[in-house]
Amino acid sequence: MLMDNSGSTTPPLSGKDCPEGPFETDLEKLSDTPPHGRAPAASQQNTNNAVPIEISRILHGGVSFYQGGLMNEGTVTWYAFDIERRLFVAVLGSMDNRVHRIPAAEKLSANQLLRYTDAAGYKRAEFVTLAEATPVQVREFSCLANKLLASEAGSSPQLVPQDTIKKTFSLLHGGKSLDLSEGIKRSGIIGELERFIKQPLQELILQTY
Repeated sequence: MLMDNSGSTTPPLSGKDCPEGPFETDLEKLSDTPPHGRAPAASQQNTNNAVPIEISRILHGGVSFYQGGLMNEGTVTWYAFDIERRLFVAVLGSMDNRVHRIPAAEKLSANQLLRYTDAAGYKRAEFVTLAEATPVQVREFSCLANKLLASEAGSSPQLVPQDTIKKTFSLLHGGKSLDLSEGIKRSGIIGELERFIKQPLQELILQTY
């Protein structure tokens, strides 16, 4: 069973905070649409993909990707929201089995797994965590996603920490990545989306160390 995050007390977004756009925000429609293709985390234990299958199969949602450098060299992370499956997803990858990245096996829940892959051309440990999303949370994500797309693009690039080789955020709709121009306003909304995705996953991840 996946963890249900229905305890969220976030008030419904409306008006300018929930504009119309490609992502469905009608709560009644979202509630009437059951999650598709949801499977236990363990069912993907033996997959070996360059991009984790939990991420590559997302057709509608958002994906935050990070590749570390300097002190964080050898680490890659994906945090994602899968609308169709109504899932929050985290995949923490480590190229060199860093101790702080590898969870204790006895502490893993049914929503988590640890596997090893080499499809990307190197050996990588992947720590996967899944958490169920409610229709209300799907709407909250969709409101923020539509707000991001409706916001004015600018010319200021997003600041990236010095210990980062690569950091990206993608919105996916119908299997295609939508155009997200840079700009201060858009960077702020992307930050909101990233926090929204990470928040339900952080406690589950920390419990394994």
